Amino acid sequence: MKQEQLLRVTGYTDKIAAIADEEITFFVHSEFGENYRSDIVRLINGDTNPEGPGLKEKVVRNKANKFYKGQHQPLMAGSYLLVPHSEKLNCDDITICAYIYPTTPITDVEGVAIGEQGLLTKWDSKKQTGYGLFINKFGSLELKIGKGRGKTEVFSLSKPLFRKVWYRIYASYDSKTGAVTVSQQAHVSITNGGHGMSMLHPREDTNSTQSFKGSKHALGKNEAPLLMAASTQNVQSGRTISGFHFKQLEKPIELPEHYQKYNGKIERPRLFGSAVDEKTINMVLGQQKIESLPNEVKESLTAFWDFAENINKNAASTHVPEMTPNRLHAIGINMPVRGTPGFNWSSDYMSFTHGPQEYGAIHFHDDDIDDARWDVDFEWDVPEGQNSAFYAAKITTDAGDEDYIPFWVVPEIGKEQAKIAVMVPTISYMAYANEHLANNAGGAELLVYRVPIMQDQNMYLSEHREYGGSIYDTHTDGSGICLSTRLRPILSIRPKYDHFLMQAPWQYPADLHLICWLEQMGYDYDCITDEDVNYDGLARLENYNVVITGSHPEHNSGPQLDALHDYTQQGGRLMYMGADAWYWIHSYHPSYEDRGRGVVTEMRRCESGIRTWRADPGEYYHQSTGELGGMWRYRGRYLHSVAGTGMSSEGFDISSYYSRTAESNDPRASWAFV
Repeated sequence: MKQEQLLRVTGYTDKIAAIADEEITFFVHSEFGENYRSDIVRLINGDTNPEGPGLKEKVVRNKANKFYKGQHQPLMAGSYLLVPHSEKLNCDDITICAYIYPTTPITDVEGVAIGEQGLLTKWDSKKQTGYGLFINKFGSLELKIGKGRGKTEVFSLSKPLFRKVWYRIYASYDSKTGAVTVSQQAHVSITNGGHGMSMLHPREDTNSTQSFKGSKHALGKNEAPLLMAASTQNVQSGRTISGFHFKQLEKPIELPEHYQKYNGKIERPRLFGSAVDEKTINMVLGQQKIESLPNEVKESLTAFWDFAENINKNAASTHVPEMTPNRLHAIGINMPVRGTPGFNWSSDYMSFTHGPQEYGAIHFHDDDIDDARWDVDFEWDVPEGQNSAFYAAKITTDAGDEDYIPFWVVPEIGKEQAKIAVMVPTISYMAYANEHLANNAGGAELLVYRVPIMQDQNMYLSEHREYGGSIYDTHTDGSGICLSTRLRPILSIRPKYDHFLMQAPWQYPADLHLICWLEQMGYDYDCITDEDVNYDGLARLENYNVVITGSHPEHNSGPQLDALHDYTQQGGRLMYMGADAWYWIHSYHPSYEDRGRGVVTEMRRCESGIRTWRADPGEYYHQSTGELGGMWRYRGRYLHSVAGTGMSSEGFDISSYYSRTAESNDPRASWAFV
């Protein structure tokens, strides 16, 4: 019902930190297309507890403060590879082959039916044209052939696919004879692609190859893109992406409205514009590099995608090259997970940086998200002289709904406004962004010794899984979420938000307590972010007398720790005001720096640490940088070396006051109690 809808407006910005004269762009979704008002506000306190100072915000007068026309902007989650439409992909006959590793062939890990999943499709669902290889709702491999005018032929195997098993699959169609072949052959190895030995019993036959008789008609041509790990529902969605990575794709490309999203890995996809025999299929799947194939086979290929080509010692790209002269390159949408072991993983190499030939798989999820890609709603030009502080665009509707879209104004290097810097732990904010622990963690009640009390944000995120989860959550197939983006509404980074763990402000609203204290005590301060320190290094810190951390700087990048080390070694003062800091290794993905710095952050949870999930063997290294993930202490950077103290254990009971000792009156420390 309309009046019961939670959070009817949500939004995000193109950047979280801006300097004077920079423009900040805002993207807003209005559930029912309602108009809304936006006001830029400076935030001082975000805790509504009546025993404290209460909510404190100041409106910043500017031309952007006004009413705007609301627009409904859905968020389309689910990762896939997109190959833009080309007439070379419209064929009369077809052969599709690949290796796949389905992780939810029938249901997710909670037993919810997944439905049909696209594997490799050039399919227009409205016109019923093209072709596609799918997993049907019964978990079986299925070929669809569309002739147009509602004439669709479907050919399905009778044996369902097993979860977490590698399969060599193929399907072919000959329009001259009507012959159709669909095949799946289990590939069982001692490692089974990083998840341990397959549970398949040698006698438990999951292999199947079936021949069918179809009609003798050429495939119906369409203008849909070719998708891997999804299928096209609407060819013209109105959403675009730039394909600047390849010269052939410099113009913006329209993204389809996708559905039938796939959970699992795909490796070595190949495409022929003809029906070829099994010997040829085995040959092209058996060779990782196209150069190894005979000339006559190379010439018969329409597309030969090499997922291991664009991973190296630095990072795994979001784009995948196609190796035939057709150059049908693929663009990664919604950041599928790379750096994962393939069907041929031997466990001799624990990283794609050392053995890329064994890391030719990409893991797709139906709830991945890298960028909401909403239309721009309004902008604000940060004026010269604007105080460095916490800010937000406060969005309100006549119905009383509201959202805050946070950002920070930071000083330009060399133009600092104060001698005190508050280093806002934005990497940690992104790690916990839109977390679902209160709703989905099996032991949430045991963790806090009571029933978690939900906020509107918790309930909204449960109903809108497309907003993505945190790095503390798992995907619908049970694998851990290791990537987080800020180009989406992050409803946990808001004033007034109480976290379920302690039923009080935590992270962002708790850090506003420090801001409120600084304001009340009359201290001048600048705000800088983890993101700034990561990219700017020591230059971002060295002009301050003291740098104060936020309340929970748990997640940190290497360049950020380098800058803090250099700052303190040259005499800078670091005030560690939090807990559980300097713990997890993070990195930023370079493939998104055309959209701004710090867009996507990554963390891999390895074999130790207090964690909600653990990465599978062979998946400990970041696809963003190629570096080993996990805890900083296991790379020799102990927590205690940053600020002289560190975390030993945790618990969630009560917080109480402290008692001062006589030593606290020493002039060297007494200033901290003033």
